[in-house]
Amino acid sequence: MQECIYGDAGCDYLYSNSVFLKPLTWTDNLANLRDRITALTGYKFRIVIGNQYRTGTDSIGWHTDNESSMGFNPAMPAAGYAYASVSLGCVRKFQIKPIGGRPTDFWLEHDSLLVMHPGCQSTHLHQVSKTNKVVSTRINLTFRPHTGGGR
Repeated sequence: MQECIYGDAGCDYLYSNSVFLKPLTWTDNLANLRDRITALTGYKFRIVIGNQYRTGTDSIGWHTDNESSMGFNPAMPAAGYAYASVSLGCVRKFQIKPIGGRPTDFWLEHDSLLVMHPGCQSTHLHQVSKTNKVVSTRINLTFRPHTGGGR
């Protein structure tokens, strides 16, 4: 899997205590998409992380997105932080489950938008699992808040 990040100046991003990403400046297309998602959802986003899933072997296991750069306790509903995920290309299965619970499957189609509302990151895990099916490239753009810190 390959990844990149675009966003506001100073919105450096550290995850898994080992991967550091410094955002490139927003492109016009990404800024336009960010603004459309903000108008639709009411949530503000300062970075977008792009992941390319080249084949069915590219995946990401069960996790939450609760890095400190997303603010103090970013997953809590009171913080008002949400994550918006746009899928482009091949359909892939996205799974989400309550911590300790059973997963629900969503088939993310080309040009779909998935919003994980405030609080979701503290109560649920999510993943895109490997598949043996022959699949083509999928691009995922995850728009995220950023309040500083994390480095």
